[in-house]
Amino acid sequence: MEHTVIFKKDGIYGGFPILNHLPDGRLTVGFSLSPFVDHYAVSDWKVLVSADEGSTWEETDDPTIPATWPGACPRETSDRFAGVMPDGSYVCAGMVGFESWRAERRSEAEERGLTLRDHPGDSDQIMVNRPTLFVQRSTDAGKTWDRQEWDVPGFHGTAFSRPTVLADGTVLEPIYGSDLEGNSALYVWRGSNGGRSWRLHPMGAPGDETAFVEVSPGRVLAMSRTGGDDSGGYLVEMWSDDGGITWSNALNTDVWTPSSPPYLLKLRDGRLLLSHGYRRDPMGIRAVLSHDGGETWDTDNTVVLRDDGGHPCQLREDRTRSGSDIGYPHSTQLSDGSILTVYYITLEDGVTHSAATRWEV
Repeated sequence: MEHTVIFKKDGIYGGFPILNHLPDGRLTVGFSLSPFVDHYAVSDWKVLVSADEGSTWEETDDPTIPATWPGACPRETSDRFAGVMPDGSYVCAGMVGFESWRAERRSEAEERGLTLRDHPGDSDQIMVNRPTLFVQRSTDAGKTWDRQEWDVPGFHGTAFSRPTVLADGTVLEPIYGSDLEGNSALYVWRGSNGGRSWRLHPMGAPGDETAFVEVSPGRVLAMSRTGGDDSGGYLVEMWSDDGGITWSNALNTDVWTPSSPPYLLKLRDGRLLLSHGYRRDPMGIRAVLSHDGGETWDTDNTVVLRDDGGHPCQLREDRTRSGSDIGYPHSTQLSDGSILTVYYITLEDGVTHSAATRWEV
């Protein structure tokens, strides 16, 4: 295994990297940079590109790269689908989720029944969850954008950075959150007809951050984080046989990863790769394979990519908290068949940063 640092800077929280593998072979990573512990991606957004499969990275604002396309807020830029459709148009789709408002708008947010939280780094700002679905499209290579928005009554939530595109071009973007009574709920924001027709489909199960992968044409596996030890800490799975419209009941898997979501990748030989953070000692990054299309997972041969994380971030007032500053991997398969997994991690120096591991299956 070969570990590399993608971005690391003293005094900066550089977490939650979003990896994309472009059709021309280039890799891109987008992530937020913040002078405080930022789980909302409300600070500066940086995009890096690699032309040598992750050996070196350089900053970019190339408008042809989906991670650079604009959004209503940094969190939206992070957690959404963004891609080029068969007709050449650029499409972004997701849910706005939490965004930063001036503190004097608190009463407005309360009157609208929106969820509020303190801003992690600015007392003059508040974090407001505005659960608004959106689709934006450009037909002139990103020079101009048309945008539609839809409010979702009675729901508090956001999109998640684990979308997938099916063989027929259908886009599936995971949405998670809760209703007004606090019951968790999962949805899929589904784009068909070349990304022109969008529908919100319930997945019929409680859950949290979710990943999708198409196992065979029209047959989709979804795996979801369920929380910490109170819910057992095992990932749950659901299946759709109609391209993400309807879903089976949720079942527990034997993949134990409390408080950390999965990432799913179909390898060129047909196997499925599940990568996830591991937030119990020894904390790090792990991966599990399925040889039967996700029906079972080879947990007896779990691959440990990193086990040296879990140190408290230097920017935390409570230096005993460590598990929240590691994980959220993305993986892709490179030209030689090896895997590149990107993630964020905090080592003994306390600098939370984005890193990568290149490894053989």
